[in-house]
This record gives sequence, structure tokens and C-alpha cells, in this order.
Amino acid sequence: MQGRRRQARKILAIDIGAGTEDILLYDETKNVANCVKMILPTSSIVHAASVNHATTLGRDIFVRGYTIGGGEFAASVMRHLKKGFRVIMTESAAYSIRNDLDEVKQLGIEVWRGEKPPKGFRGEVLNISEINLKELDVFLSKRNASLSDIDVVAIAVQDHGVSPKGISNRRFRVEKMREQLSRRRRPEDFAFKEDEVPRYFIRMDSAVRASKNQFPKSKVIVMDTSIAAIAGCLQDTLVAEAESVLAVNLGNGHTTAAIVLKGEISAIAEHHTQLLTPTRLKRLLREFADGELTDEDVFNEGGHGVAFATKPPGLSKIDVIAVTGPNRHLIEKTGIEAYFASPAGDMMMTGPMGLIAAAKRKYR
Repeated sequence: MQGRRRQARKILAIDIGAGTEDILLYDETKNVANCVKMILPTSSIVHAASVNHATTLGRDIFVRGYTIGGGEFAASVMRHLKKGFRVIMTESAAYSIRNDLDEVKQLGIEVWRGEKPPKGFRGEVLNISEINLKELDVFLSKRNASLSDIDVVAIAVQDHGVSPKGISNRRFRVEKMREQLSRRRRPEDFAFKEDEVPRYFIRMDSAVRASKNQFPKSKVIVMDTSIAAIAGCLQDTLVAEAESVLAVNLGNGHTTAAIVLKGEISAIAEHHTQLLTPTRLKRLLREFADGELTDEDVFNEGGHGVAFATKPPGLSKIDVIAVTGPNRHLIEKTGIEAYFASPAGDMMMTGPMGLIAAAKRKYR
């Protein structure tokens, strides 16, 4: 019926991390165990291979396309530069290296306006994107599946945001989380519809544009990977029954912890995983759950920070400590009794399941 609100019945959830891209093609008419699931190498790694190939050939590169996660791709570009080769990038592509284009230029990368290489350029032209829906559709169509009737494309990427000059992007990231906690506190509320993405979240905006360019009729939501993982933990059957949860995502780059009380986030803390020894991780989680951790504590250690919406109940009063993420094994070395969340029976689906919960909430 025309004018009726479109519900999210079929959702393509794509959680893009540093190492893998976790995909779930959710169909509410099916048991989730029978839905299509895929774990693929993340696009940053794939595009890094193209840069490495150009380095081997001894060719300059012109990079255009969308903003993607830096990671391996950014590292390969820097190696290419150090070899003495020329690197030219369009503005959108250049944000994959840094959130500040002045910093990108200082690295020796030429930032180019326009989608065509400079006149006389004879190097390799690379097109980058981390949203490749048409390629995925071709693959699925050969296996009796399709994206043609997708209601919502739900995407999770990590986006620090473009912070104002002179302000740390670590502080900026936590400040935006703090602002959200002052409004609505369900994890799903941290997702953005396609027309809600703040201008400072360039990578999220790029993901929306890439999706709409390929499948214009499908709605889009975007969400930060860390919060998608927290939302996904709550989709685990055991975790969903608890009134108080300490959800921890031990990612490759970030460790994000959230205290969730009756479905709402009470507090968020975020650190860098590589800086956390088992001893420090144990103390961090205890101090966080007890309300003793400060923003300065985390920031001065090289992490991001902490934001409290309400006073935490204390670690001893938490019903479940739910852990997910590729480095979840680190919790075992702390001596903390924790539960490994596996929504839909698969830890790798934690992010996608969080995205699906967000899509259902956004497009009820």
C-alpha cells in the first residue's frame, strides 16, 4: 500500500572489520540458522594486494572510489610511497588514509579533485570500495539466493569521525558516544538511517552512498562496528535473559566495553586492545563496572575514554559478562568468569546480528 511504512523483513547485514567482512543475509521467513552466512577477507586487505602488485611492477598509482578502512590498505600505500613511487588519490579515497586531508598531503600523497587521473599519468588506476553489493548479488544468484528484494542493507564500519582541528579524534569519538547516551541509550539507537549520518562520519557516509548507488531501492543503516558487536551480544539467548550485562568486544584494534541495564547502555569505555595486558584488562573492567574508571585514565594510557550515563551497579552485581571479538581469548588470562556470546550460534555473526536488531528497530 502506497505511503505505508516499509518493514525490514529481508536484511543484508555486513560487518566490516580489520581482518574479515562478516555477512548475514537475514530472511525473517527462515530459521536464522538456515540463512546465508559468509566470512570474507576485508576489502582493505584485498585492495592492499592491488597496491602491493603495483609496487612489484614499479608503477605509480592513482586511487579513486570510496572511503574504506585504512588498515592493511593504508600500510601498503605508505610502503609504496617509501619505495619512491607516486601516489595520487581522490578526496574520498584519501580519507581512507587519514581523517584530515592536510595530514594525508603531509605524508607525500597527492590529493586530487576529479575522478580522472592527471593528464599524462601512466601508472596503475585503482578503484576502491568496501561495499560491493553487485558482485555479491552475482555470486548469490548462482546459489538460488538474491539481493534484488532486500529491504535494508545494514553496514557496520569503524569511523572515528573528522574531529575539529586541534581535538584528538580519540576524544572526539568518545564525545559523540557521550552525546548519544544523553539522548537514547539502546544499542540499536546508535545506528543511523541513510539520511541521518552526521557529516563528520565520512566513512559511514561513503558506505551509504556506495550502497545506494548499487541498490537504490533498498533502505540503508550504518553503525559503528564496536556498538554493533555490543548490540549483537544482547541477541544471544542467554545474554538476552539477563537484566544487567557487561558486554565486551575484544577487537583487533579496539576493546569496547558497555554496561547494559534492562536493554539500555549505562556506560561505555573504549581502549586499544594492543595496550591491554591481562592484568590491565582485568583492572579496567573492574574499575569500569564499579564506576571508578575515569576518562583521563583511559585517554592518558593511549585509549579513547569512558562515558557514564548512570552510575554502574558494580561488578559483583552484574548478571552476565558477555565477551565477543577476535581477541576474546584474552579474557581467559584475566581470571574473570565470562561467557562467550554466540548469537545465532556463531560468534562471527555477533556484529551482523546486532545490525539486524538495529535495522528492525529503525524500520519497524
